[in-house]
Amino acid sequence: MAAPTVLALALAVLLLPAAAAGPPPGRAPPGASPLVTTCNEGPFAAHCVKELGPRLLDIQTALASVSPRGALIAGAPGTVDFSALVAVAMEAATEAGAVATTIFEGKLPGFNTSVPDFKVCLSNCSVTMKSAMKKIHGATAALKVHAHLVAKVLADRAIGDVSACTISCKNLTGDVRLILEASLVEFQKMIRISVNFLTKIAAKTPPGPLPPLPPPVRRP
Repeated sequence: MAAPTVLALALAVLLLPAAAAGPPPGRAPPGASPLVTTCNEGPFAAHCVKELGPRLLDIQTALASVSPRGALIAGAPGTVDFSALVAVAMEAATEAGAVATTIFEGKLPGFNTSVPDFKVCLSNCSVTMKSAMKKIHGATAALKVHAHLVAKVLADRAIGDVSACTISCKNLTGDVRLILEASLVEFQKMIRISVNFLTKIAAKTPPGPLPPLPPPVRRP
């Protein structure tokens, strides 16, 4: 019974109003739930609240326990913004993608990979899923340097990779189909949440300085 109680308390803390007189862009207004309000600005709002809220609170609590400056990285416990949700959504997508990749590489124990439908699925998706995961890792790296537009483009392309892959696996049956569908659906949901919030962040980010002009071409 301890685990559900802890989770309930964690969600209760996360759903408390943020104690900010004037919330910055992307944060909930005073008196509202920052988690619910922010998740409602994107797709799969209920999934966002259920899956990303506890993850974000765990990260914020861990950082805050190490240093008072931890809140500068992921926000203080109980606060939510677009950047924080994107970070934890990318983490969740990476975990779901890792499960799918394991299946596509034929490394999931207990399944007969010689079944024709399974072989078609694996052969068509193993490379595609690896490509999608590379894009997600690239998007995560771009987030660390605040290159939000780059992260959005890479995440969008990862969705395209996975969408094409699911067609090749539509004839799968049994437990492997359930596991694969669950991981691919979770992957795509988290990436779509990320893309939505990255779009909002990019729209609020002022354009950087223009690149320098190339040197003049000297004619002989």
